[in-house]
Amino acid sequence: MMTEQLIGHFGGQANNYENLMEKLVPQYKKQHDIIYELLPENPDEHLRVLDLGCGNGVLSELVLKKLPHAYVVGFDLTPKMLAAYEKNLSSYRGRYELMLGDYRFDSMGSEYDIVLAGLTLQHLTWGERKDFYKRIYNILNPNGSFILNDIIIDEDWDTRKLQYNSWMQFIASNGEDPEFWLDKHLTKDYPVTLVDHFQWLEQAGFLKMDCYWRFHNFAITMATK
Repeated sequence: MMTEQLIGHFGGQANNYENLMEKLVPQYKKQHDIIYELLPENPDEHLRVLDLGCGNGVLSELVLKKLPHAYVVGFDLTPKMLAAYEKNLSSYRGRYELMLGDYRFDSMGSEYDIVLAGLTLQHLTWGERKDFYKRIYNILNPNGSFILNDIIIDEDWDTRKLQYNSWMQFIASNGEDPEFWLDKHLTKDYPVTLVDHFQWLEQAGFLKMDCYWRFHNFAITMATK
């Protein structure tokens, strides 16, 4: 998608984003619980964290709650989303900063201990994603972690079909139009298999990686530099 299209797409969802995600994404809150568990356990660590496609700040808040000495950089394409972030995380002011830009092209900063990406990288083409993993590797400190919450596709076509059918049934059960959202997904997203995902992470230089949670078309992985 072009930058202007993405801004329009997400800007229109800013005020209702969390409610919409719960209707579109199975086990949406469970995914947040898993990400929270994957964050470091030592509350005394002074960590620098990048939240890519931070939206209204839901993942940033997990970090700020669990790690009281962490500093978060929230990066997003949409001014309306960043305005919602500021409103939602106002009690944490001084512990975060916001960057407006397109992470495909713009600088994201550097020297991070953790990079978070929650349901955002599926908008990258496969070629863009392969190169982007290298950029993430380069902006991480030694032993830094890349935690990704992503839409995936299965290697097996029959399994893939069953998973998509289940996903669309979930969307329909929440009163949303599955055909409308499936069309948006198929025309604007580029999900990958876990096999390709791990191969590209390894090619980027990551040494340790695993899938820590999966439900049909959704997965949470973590890779360590």
